[in-house]
Amino acid sequence: MQLGKLFEKNYLVGKLGLYPFTPENLMRVGLALCVYLKIHKDLGKPLMVIEDLNFLTLSLGVGFMAGGGDISLGFLEGDIKVRSEHEGDRTRLIIENLQEYELKMVESILFSRYNMPRAEGEEVGRIWIQEKRH
Repeated sequence: MQLGKLFEKNYLVGKLGLYPFTPENLMRVGLALCVYLKIHKDLGKPLMVIEDLNFLTLSLGVGFMAGGGDISLGFLEGDIKVRSEHEGDRTRLIIENLQEYELKMVESILFSRYNMPRAEGEEVGRIWIQEKRH
């Protein structure tokens, strides 16, 4: 991974627990993804579909929900889909349905000096594991 570049194509790569796969960083990435979808794609309540529940998807999901987005465990079509692949001690977190240039915009949001807007109260997102989103 190049210095100053978080995404390689449409994924993050690293070792669990170390940057970029720390819970704090994953939450910030999730928040930046949600902010991007709300501002640049004009989605009021973005939906992230995750393939399975694990450290990566849950950490990313907490940030996404903090931004006001919802999460579904593979049951719905979403605005983005997130899945992980493991090879030895290396892990890849893949984000689908966003182009490479869009992920660069997410990086810009993430690394800007301005605070990312967060949802409050009823605007905070929810996670849908066994039921349909309404």
